[in-house]
Amino acid sequence: MRFPHLPRRASRSFLFCTAVAAVCLLTALAAQQPRPYRILISNDDGVRAPALPVLADALKPVGEVIVVAPAEDQSGVSQGLTAALPIARTEITLAGGLRAIGLTATPATTIQIAIKNIVVPRPDLVVTGINTAYNVGTSAYLSGTVGAARQAVMEGVPAVATSMAAAAVPRDFASAAQQVVAIVRQVRDRGLPPQTFLNVNIPPMPPGGYRGLLVTTQAPVRAGTETFAETTRPGTDRTVYWSVYKEGASAAQGTDIWAVNNGYVSITPMHATEYDEKTANALRDWFRQR
Repeated sequence: MRFPHLPRRASRSFLFCTAVAAVCLLTALAAQQPRPYRILISNDDGVRAPALPVLADALKPVGEVIVVAPAEDQSGVSQGLTAALPIARTEITLAGGLRAIGLTATPATTIQIAIKNIVVPRPDLVVTGINTAYNVGTSAYLSGTVGAARQAVMEGVPAVATSMAAAAVPRDFASAAQQVVAIVRQVRDRGLPPQTFLNVNIPPMPPGGYRGLLVTTQAPVRAGTETFAETTRPGTDRTVYWSVYKEGASAAQGTDIWAVNNGYVSITPMHATEYDEKTANALRDWFRQR
């Protein structure tokens, strides 16, 4: 292109300046665009758990989804860490073409590695689950799903742990995932206080649908009963024990257990720390300096 009223050298200078200005403008516009809301999804049932791609697909309209989960089932390991063994990374493709990373680590260590080494820049939110059994009451302390969420907030990333009734699996995966989406949208838009995460439990779909979302307290009892069957290993005299767990418990109105028993989706806010101010004040009287 040539501008007849400009000398050749001036024309080239004009075109160069115009091009530079255009690049600067595009760069400025790109910098003004907000980056996607990034959601790290993990669990304790393993990267090939059937609920994982359902949850990931449901959350895609909310933000950019990254899946990093334990390579194998790690149920019931709480917030245990993998410290003495090397941790292998495997990249796999799940149902629907979902790309995921599996780590030979506990859920909590998986979260540590994902936040520190894999998801860069770090995620805006961690969602764990959907676990294939309730994590209500004191059972939450034993859960790798909840332990991973607690580890996330200890790393400075807000989190939501999600679980559903064993009796609902896999019938209600999609409907349960939509309940999680509704909660995650609120967390994205409003935020959570530091060192706080949500423990979400979803009942089987009642006739007519869930009764709603209910903010609850943590029941002081387990989500079910656990016994241990004692047997002798065939061909040996060695005694072995098998865990036998039956889901189902009752608790007072307003607790997480009561909520799921009555068709509500339970949302229990939890802290990474368990400091008890009331007891601390009593202890100060016990040990007051005289």
